[in-house]
Amino acid sequence: MEKNRKNTPSSSPERLGGMKEFRSVFKNKTDEVGRSDKKNNIAKENTLKTQKNGGVVKITKALLWRLFKIAYRLAHQKEFIETPDTLANVAPIIEYFARDLTFFRRERLITKIKGVSLIPDFDKGLLIIGGYGNGKTTVIEALGLVFEYYSMPMRFKNYKSHDLVTEFERIGADPTYRESSRYQFFERLTNVKGLYIDDVKKERMASNFGKVNLIRDILEKRYDQKSVKTYITCNYREGDATSDLADALEEFGDLYGGHIYDRLFEMFNIIKFKGATFRK
Repeated sequence: MEKNRKNTPSSSPERLGGMKEFRSVFKNKTDEVGRSDKKNNIAKENTLKTQKNGGVVKITKALLWRLFKIAYRLAHQKEFIETPDTLANVAPIIEYFARDLTFFRRERLITKIKGVSLIPDFDKGLLIIGGYGNGKTTVIEALGLVFEYYSMPMRFKNYKSHDLVTEFERIGADPTYRESSRYQFFERLTNVKGLYIDDVKKERMASNFGKVNLIRDILEKRYDQKSVKTYITCNYREGDATSDLADALEEFGDLYGGHIYDRLFEMFNIIKFKGATFRK
């Protein structure tokens, strides 16, 4: 079933004609690419073994920012538009993946909901909420391209919620269906270390020998796997013209159950994207 899944964007800069430009980032040792040594106790998620400069590279926010802009151009055939809003949106994402402590001071990182304090943590995933078309998906896809090309430890599998529903329904429609196929579907999505699901809350209920609330089931299973990280992008509630973040989060409870709403704050750092749509 995996081979039928639509991948967006293409998974390698080589496919997009960008290998030379990507490789050039590692040709010279600069201030933004620092070598680590045995005395530095840097977390594995923050380092990259590479033959491109003959050692171990620290994944800094400066390095990711440079690679992100290249990947964004390759994946989306346009430059990343730098405005106060887009820069404020992308900064905590890059700092999170670089495990840079400035992440915790970013204004777009939500630290309180309805008077309840939230606890950001690098060991949590990301839940990115924003208006329609304001760059959530394109930012994560570009970073995913970087992580995949360099086999960075924070790389993730990329799915759209409605594509997961379609794939799951094919299991039941296939005349060679076996229960093991359904098991393998959930096993793959439960155990992958990094999982990105785009456009959550917009998918329909899956039909596979009965109705299945697929995203709810995936989130439940991944909650029980403490060593994995989940990344989600979603919009505000349909018809909301006020960008009500609390209501957008409560919609998770409406769609997937109150227990999923409660677990959001254990599973995710919540980031609010601001700015007008780019889809004009």
